[in-house]
Amino acid sequence: MPRNVSTVEKTKKAPAVVKKTTTKKGKSSNYNAYMNTALSELKKADPALKHNEAFKKAIEMWKAEQKGRLASLT
Repeated sequence: MPRNVSTVEKTKKAPAVVKKTTTKKGKSSNYNAYMNTALSELKKADPALKHNEAFKKAIEMWKAEQKGRLASLT
């Protein structure tokens, strides 16, 4: 029994989507580098500290450091 065109088209598989496997990473910003080191230091000092609390402390430390840099420039 011959197949009609609509049945043949329904059974065809769609072509596979090709995804990029590697991406080129750029240089991390000063903020990202600071946060990585500050978070690891805070976790070493107090292992029971939750991540979001450590992150908030690291942000406060970053802001204080930036204010100090701005004050020294003026």
